Amino acid sequence: MSRTYTTVGINLKAMPLGENDRLLSVLTRDRGLLKLVAPHCRGSRSRLGGRVDLFVVNQLFIANGRSLDRILQAETVMTYHGLTTQLARITAAQYLGEVVLYQADHPQPQPELFDLLCATLEQLQQLPSRAALAVLLRSLCRLLDLSGIAPQWHQCGDGGGAIHVPAADTDWRLGFSFAAGGLLTTGRGDRQLTASEVRLGQWLATPATQECDLKNFLEESQVYPLSVWLSLERVLRQYMQFHFDKVLRVPPLLDTCFSPLMVPQP
Repeated sequence: MSRTYTTVGINLKAMPLGENDRLLSVLTRDRGLLKLVAPHCRGSRSRLGGRVDLFVVNQLFIANGRSLDRILQAETVMTYHGLTTQLARITAAQYLGEVVLYQADHPQPQPELFDLLCATLEQLQQLPSRAALAVLLRSLCRLLDLSGIAPQWHQCGDGGGAIHVPAADTDWRLGFSFAAGGLLTTGRGDRQLTASEVRLGQWLATPATQECDLKNFLEESQVYPLSVWLSLERVLRQYMQFHFDKVLRVPPLLDTCFSPLMVPQP
């Protein structure tokens, strides 16, 4: 069996290892999530340099190790420099990366997950805060669908009937249950959602919305107020924490991005 192999991967997490090394969590298209040692990369003369930075895509030449494989060479394929120029962009990217880490927890090919992450990072690079939030939520819905735990927005979880949302955002409410995985017409649930929140959830879950090109998606997203996007994000945040059985660390930073002091006034 060969003691070396090559793959293309994107860095999702890095932590110090020993005095000079780093331990990288790298999502690859053909091997899933890998834990790799980046040797001697913490010094100023490191030959790996910026190749170990977050969200850098590298062509990797790797040697098998007893417990952890080691990166021998790395050639950068793609970087997403635009993410770091705005707080909302990098926060959305880190949010997405954290969710991907929880989904890609086993070493097997996950090409759809890899492609979705890279495509979303490419889109996020040049977007203003509100648009970045919309793209983030669309991708989160797609990630949940890929993992098989997407909430049900169009059918009632306690009776199976279709959910019909009133045209106006009145006092109408539906319960949303994390355990049941969707809406409950009985009114019970972990959260009570407004007509606008349910309507947005249904729109994001529609295949046509998922496949829509970025320009048209952003134009249609303007129909929903920022407050509704933020509210639905918190619902999805709690839903993911329930199903992953983990507390997501990055999403609370999103609240800072959209505080009254950070959001431009009209």
